[in-house]
Amino acid sequence: MKNIYCTILFACSLFMLSCNSETNHSKTKIDSDNSSKESKYLFKLSKTNAALIMVDYLTGFDPGLKTIEKNLYNHNVTALAKMGSIFKLPTVILGDEGDFRGQFYPLLKKHLPTAPILARHAPSAWTEKSFRDFLEKSGRKKIIIAGISIDNCTLQTSLDLLRNGYEVYVVVDASGTDENLVEQAAMMRLTQAGAVMVSWVSIASEIMEDWQAPEGPAVGKLYQDHSNWNGTLGPIER
Repeated sequence: MKNIYCTILFACSLFMLSCNSETNHSKTKIDSDNSSKESKYLFKLSKTNAALIMVDYLTGFDPGLKTIEKNLYNHNVTALAKMGSIFKLPTVILGDEGDFRGQFYPLLKKHLPTAPILARHAPSAWTEKSFRDFLEKSGRKKIIIAGISIDNCTLQTSLDLLRNGYEVYVVVDASGTDENLVEQAAMMRLTQAGAVMVSWVSIASEIMEDWQAPEGPAVGKLYQDHSNWNGTLGPIER
């Protein structure tokens, strides 16, 4: 009887050790997964790891833009386009001119003259091979994206980018839509999906990193020309 009791006790001990080992292994895996998920956005944006996507900056959508004051919006979009040029980021302009869409903002052709313009037939640009080819050719995983509207084409493209392993930074002050509630819902969904909400000033500083960098003077002028930190923003054409 004593031998049987010892055998049962030994078996129970082995079972408990096995459970603890499995629990610790699972916990380590979860901790590792969470650490990986949390840390990827701690790696700084740079001029060698980021690409820029400008979504649907077309005059036909202007009447529906209600979530940001128009002159401020024009300054922010201009600043973002100039930032792409200053840091020579691989940049693509998404949209299709004509009909209700109107024309592309002149500022895009002025400040991003070499950026390819890609039309598409779905809210998400991921459906277009030319867009996927652009991303693959760029070799960049950190994607800066902004556009109209943040709850539709910008959202859908961002979600597909996240699904396919890209790290998405949504420039909220160069984006917008027709209702504040809708914009908030879009930003919440994007955040829950793993994207990061940013401003053009914050990412310009992050990419520049040091005022003594070659781009420092140009970034400083960007702030002076297009940021409220320099006082009142004057009128600007899009």
